Amino acid sequence: MPDALFPFPTSLPLDRIAAGEIRMAATIAGEGRAVVLVHGLGWDRNLWRPQVERLSGRYRVIAADTRGHGESDKPDGPYSIDQYAADWAALLDALGVAGACVVGFSQGGMTAQILAAKRPDLVSALCLVSTSGKFQEAGRANMEKRLAAQAAEGAEAAARVAADSVFSEAWRAAHPAELARFVAWRAGHDQSALAHAMRAGYGYDATVHHAGLAMPVLVLAGTADTLTPPAGMRDIAAAIPNAAYAEVPGAGHMIPIEQPAAFDAALDGFLDKHHPAAG
Repeated sequence: MPDALFPFPTSLPLDRIAAGEIRMAATIAGEGRAVVLVHGLGWDRNLWRPQVERLSGRYRVIAADTRGHGESDKPDGPYSIDQYAADWAALLDALGVAGACVVGFSQGGMTAQILAAKRPDLVSALCLVSTSGKFQEAGRANMEKRLAAQAAEGAEAAARVAADSVFSEAWRAAHPAELARFVAWRAGHDQSALAHAMRAGYGYDATVHHAGLAMPVLVLAGTADTLTPPAGMRDIAAAIPNAAYAEVPGAGHMIPIEQPAAFDAALDGFLDKHHPAAG
């Protein structure tokens, strides 16, 4: 883990690309078959720095900031997962990408499921990390708790609630300095755009599409994830015809940060089998 993970030490290289009605901030690195990295709620493309640097020697790697995040446009809301998927489809169309392996983390995994269902020409393989197939009322309660904390106590209080949700108890106990930096970093976000993003999942349901997904899929869960627990991830894998399920022991929601070596090993194994660099 970097000595100072939050804020990210430096921003990845930036291109601003028209994606439908907005412009998305994107990093495009390397050549070859495309690997597309979709971050989760409240993050940005810099979450994927290790993967961009590692995979761009073999693939054309595309990481971008979803609407309302990072350096992408932040129009007034409401936002939705369908809208996110349409934005990403427009971005990939603009870049001439087809048949990519799309890696979606958390809310990015929700976006990736809708993208794969609605634009299967863009997605030849799918990796779903710490995500869900359908909006759950428990998720609404979690989001509204964060928003209530923001309204009553400010952005820092909301960021502390977010930290308790996304990082495992063991990771929080072992990384107090990183946790404090995360809270400060998240509290510095555009809070209006973040609120729209927090509600984007309301009404989301990809389960109606799962049986029709024909591409190979890896579903990766952390055993200590309380936000998107393994049981729900197993349900996703069971519903998709060509899906494999795997767990990262001890990891909370933030598998790429809490267990980066295990995450990279799982992703590499999936890429080698279903989306090899040589094509």
